[in-house]
Amino acid sequence: MSTEPILEISGLKTVFRIGDREIVAVRDLSLAVATGETVALVGESGSGKSVTSLSIMGLLPRGVGRIAAGTLRLKRKTGEVVELQTIGGDTLRRVRGNDIGIVFQEPLTSLNPVFTIGEQIAEPIRIHMGKSHREALSDAIQGLEDVRHSRSASTCPAISARTLRRHAATSDHCDGARLQPDAADCRRTHDGP
Repeated sequence: MSTEPILEISGLKTVFRIGDREIVAVRDLSLAVATGETVALVGESGSGKSVTSLSIMGLLPRGVGRIAAGTLRLKRKTGEVVELQTIGGDTLRRVRGNDIGIVFQEPLTSLNPVFTIGEQIAEPIRIHMGKSHREALSDAIQGLEDVRHSRSASTCPAISARTLRRHAATSDHCDGARLQPDAADCRRTHDGP
């Protein structure tokens, strides 16, 4: 296994403009992550963990947050090394979701109720892998089957690969369509078989 960093952060300083003041949210952070390595940022609320992640992803709120100092180097799948703090626009969009991603603290609130789960899973597959709508939806179904997503009480697990498969079989195009589980599917899932 290579120990060359796939992500290297050096001297990161992230600030937020609040009125006429600048507040330092992350001060002089340095770390490196090698292939296959897991690094955990641990700290109390407000210590800068999320701001660090948002800085890496280029998701700081425009006009309010900015990287004031430091470098963020990412080794892409292609082997190309990019300076994340200097790229933007289309280049950053190609890097996000393809070479680097983020899972927010409350991932269940990250799904947009306006769009189907299948569409939200399939979208990055279409964008980053150039697959058709049908191929991307098929990959989304397979992904759900592979992970056998959580059976938490806060979501209905019946909105699953089975529901997506049923939907895909009846529609080539699901813009505006909602994936709604059968009530019986939810009862079976939450109350047992």
